Amino acid sequence: MQAILAPSRDSYIKAEVWLPTSGWNTKYLGVGNGGFGGSLSYFRLGEAVNSGYVSASTDTGHEGLARDSRWSFGHPEKQTDFDYRAIHEMTALAKSAINAFYGKAPDRSYFSSCSNGGRQGLMEAERYPADYDGIMAGAPAYRFGFGTFVSGRLDAFRKRGGKLVIYHGGADNPDGSMGYYGNMVSRMGRDSVNGFMQLYIVPGMGHCGGGMVPNDFGQWVRPGADAQNSMLKALERWVENGVAPKSVIATQWKKDGDTASGVLRTRPLCPYPAEARWTGAGSRDEAASYSCSSSQRR
Repeated sequence: MQAILAPSRDSYIKAEVWLPTSGWNTKYLGVGNGGFGGSLSYFRLGEAVNSGYVSASTDTGHEGLARDSRWSFGHPEKQTDFDYRAIHEMTALAKSAINAFYGKAPDRSYFSSCSNGGRQGLMEAERYPADYDGIMAGAPAYRFGFGTFVSGRLDAFRKRGGKLVIYHGGADNPDGSMGYYGNMVSRMGRDSVNGFMQLYIVPGMGHCGGGMVPNDFGQWVRPGADAQNSMLKALERWVENGVAPKSVIATQWKKDGDTASGVLRTRPLCPYPAEARWTGAGSRDEAASYSCSSSQRR
């Protein structure tokens, strides 16, 4: 389904909703954009639908290269669309399309994206807490908006039972995410925060993935994924069954990103501030040889 959304007189938001004709898992998975957007995330739509989800994507209200912001000059409404409105409008469209196509609402709604997409997920949790039940936000670009920035006001999202997982590569300047988590704990208390939010720092990983380390943990959606090896599936289990993740196994393939090449090594990812430590027994290339223990980092 293709649509043009116009919440303001200067809005022209392209969006697509992809709906499986069979094998729908009764869930909706919204996907975001890197950089300044400007195009739909067709790869993400494809992998979501191939795994049984309804999915939706938007160009955030303009066409252009991800590094091009010239479209925003003199267009405050388009800036607002980029900052937060386009994703919300896309989400409302997707839920309406699901109702029309299947005759029922999705059982659960999730959002997963990285970089600016991670920021989009946080903006959704802050401004539209009813849009998604679970949000997986990778390496959020916290100060990437034009006039509206991430504030950390997630009280309404928490109260309605929403769950949030943030991940950030250890080689990708994760201080912003650690600071975000720390500010949340200072304001809301550690127990309250840990009841709905987790942060994972992935040792040695670059921006959203990559690096000669275990870096595949469910940020790419694949059929047959499970909660032990997929952070998205672990988030779903948290939302649907109330079981908070204790760790998620990250995998490094012999050929980066190629699951058919075979496993090179695995390692558990632990909710911050815990980190994986070798137990002193077993192979250092196997996740089973590590355990999550408290870190001195704060």
